[in-house]
Amino acid sequence: MIVRARRRLCRPASRGCILKRLRISRYLWGSFLFGLLGLFSVLSVQAAPPVRIAVVPGGGSGQEQTAADQIAAGLDGNPNVVLSTVNPDWYVVCNIVEQTDIVSGNVKVNGSVLIKTTDGQVVNTVSVQTNKQDFSLQPGAPLNKAMVDSAVREVAAGMAQRAINPIQDAVTIEINTRDRIIGAETLADKDQYDEAISALLPISPDTPHFKAVRALIDDFQMEKDAFQFVKEAEALAKRHSYSQAIKLLSAVNPKSKRFALARQRMTSYRAAMAAPGKLVKIKPASPAQQATKVSDADARLKSLEAQRKALEAQKKAIEAQEAELRSRPAK
Repeated sequence: MIVRARRRLCRPASRGCILKRLRISRYLWGSFLFGLLGLFSVLSVQAAPPVRIAVVPGGGSGQEQTAADQIAAGLDGNPNVVLSTVNPDWYVVCNIVEQTDIVSGNVKVNGSVLIKTTDGQVVNTVSVQTNKQDFSLQPGAPLNKAMVDSAVREVAAGMAQRAINPIQDAVTIEINTRDRIIGAETLADKDQYDEAISALLPISPDTPHFKAVRALIDDFQMEKDAFQFVKEAEALAKRHSYSQAIKLLSAVNPKSKRFALARQRMTSYRAAMAAPGKLVKIKPASPAQQATKVSDADARLKSLEAQRKALEAQKKAIEAQEAELRSRPAK
């Protein structure tokens, strides 16, 4: 018997058993991949989007385009940057101005790079200048074109060299700011307003979003107050302190997402303050009434009509109570 048992244990798996194992393995592997994809999708939603930058010449000259191309080439490898002129977040504007003096044989070339947001906020500026002197110039002769072109190329290269690092630094600040804003809004959606505000406080004026962040902090503080008012009012209502609960709810800011809820609760608490004797209650049908020979549809219609009349009477009682409260002089 021991030999037979060993033979059964050592018997190769049947084809059906192998296929079944393969199906289980594929299912587990598919579930694992699906979980990873879900995790990556969540992370991608939470991650800040890259900064879209349009590097453009200010005057449309070929020299300015050369500087713009060099700056774009320096930013091309940054994963947090998307170079595009379609719906950009920032503009990088390159300007080159030549000033020549034929009498002295002097040429001055000024180059500037302006980094700004689409709404006009300046992120940073960079400037470069060079001077060239043509000592071989004869009176009345034009300046040496090769010398002028060399000065322009020198300025274009200097513009790119000086502008790339400040742009990279500004992009890093922008991404960190976006990450903090996204994280703070996620916390605020969970009513964790203290944590959301703490996440936004380190954001400095170095970002163009500084004023918007400060406004967002004020909004979170407003929502925090509204959340506390609603919560405290609910606790007061459980102790039948309806007047205090209504006073708390009246302080909810109309801009808060809980303003509509606060108004609904106030209406409910005012109704609860009405005297029970003034409210018409719906009495259950007696056994004799239930035994009447009417169709189910007629019985339902009569019941709904009775409820409607009762609700109208209740509404009048509430309005009378509310009018009485409003007529009282304020203390």
